[in-house]
Amino acid sequence: MSARTPDVVVVGAGIVGASCAYHLASRGLRVTVLERESAPALGSTGKSAAGVRVQFTTRANVALSMHSLPVYREFRERHGFEIGYRDIGYLLLAPEARWERHLQSVALQRSMGAPVEVLDPDDARRFVPIATDGLGGATYGPWDGVIDPHMATHALVSMGRSGGVQYRFDSAVAGIRPEADGGGWRLETTRAETLSCGCVVNAAGAWSGLVGQMAGLDVPVRPKRIQIFLSAPVADERVYPLTVDLGTGVYLRSEGDRILFGLDSHENDSGRNGGFTEGIDWGWLEHVLITGVERYPWWEDLGVDRKGSWWGYYEVTPDNSPVIGANPGAETWIDACGFSGHGIMHAPATGLAVSELVADGRSRTLDISPFGHARFKASPTPVEANIF
Repeated sequence: MSARTPDVVVVGAGIVGASCAYHLASRGLRVTVLERESAPALGSTGKSAAGVRVQFTTRANVALSMHSLPVYREFRERHGFEIGYRDIGYLLLAPEARWERHLQSVALQRSMGAPVEVLDPDDARRFVPIATDGLGGATYGPWDGVIDPHMATHALVSMGRSGGVQYRFDSAVAGIRPEADGGGWRLETTRAETLSCGCVVNAAGAWSGLVGQMAGLDVPVRPKRIQIFLSAPVADERVYPLTVDLGTGVYLRSEGDRILFGLDSHENDSGRNGGFTEGIDWGWLEHVLITGVERYPWWEDLGVDRKGSWWGYYEVTPDNSPVIGANPGAETWIDACGFSGHGIMHAPATGLAVSELVADGRSRTLDISPFGHARFKASPTPVEANIF
């Protein structure tokens, strides 16, 4: 056990955990991070498509993006680290049946200060070669784009270490129990360490539900496998934005001289190995190509780099939005998980909100009440529709 007892233990060194640790240390708190892997960003963070965007359908998610994207856009100026941010944009292709509803989301985004352009189907073709049959229109977010998730997480870890954060890698949590006096938590690790702290931040991503179970707490987060495919080199020299056909969910973006592409399978693996289904289902690749070729006819000749393709996990909740806030079973247990594919883009806002919640008793800068546990037992809440 460290001679310096932490005020807060953060479970998980993905980008959300690293952001929380940095912001907590910035408030003068003593922070220790426990990570099961040997380095940061080796879980879901490093296996994502790394997109960042403001084009969401719920006010709460747009607000997180409106705080987080300026942080990424100005990261080098603010913090002195390069994180690989590229404003290649997001291009959302909306079918006719969804177009009016999509425009309502655009109105919400613009009302909150987000720069979003409305395009007719033919205008969208200047970004990506597409078939425009059945499209009502498209929208383009010039702030949207991608970051390098490894660079960004390592930057946050370096910033946290400068503020005194202690990282324990290869240290999975093996047990959690409340302190006997009810004043905090005692955590045991697979390295035979025992740490006591006043507060736990659960940022374990797809494993957050299991971490909560160790403490006897309900955290409504489950894993869902995602599969991302990489093409062979393509001849088009344009940089394709992260393009999503909202009618089918098929997405793509440029990755050097290749195309990164995929489709959320919407499968429920909860009955199989607790949802932790591993590996790539190559039969799904065929389904993705068949589904996508109607919008992207040039896919008929698209080669696939099987060695360059990969899989990972989303951490999903019933309404596709994160859980950020105190667990109803314990005020000193803060959940920051369940981002349903949005963890990278909302990590800066989440880290700030968690630090204020722990240090001040409430989040002052951002309204995180829509992300609290109570919503799951209240009246139906808005479900985020833009999940890719």
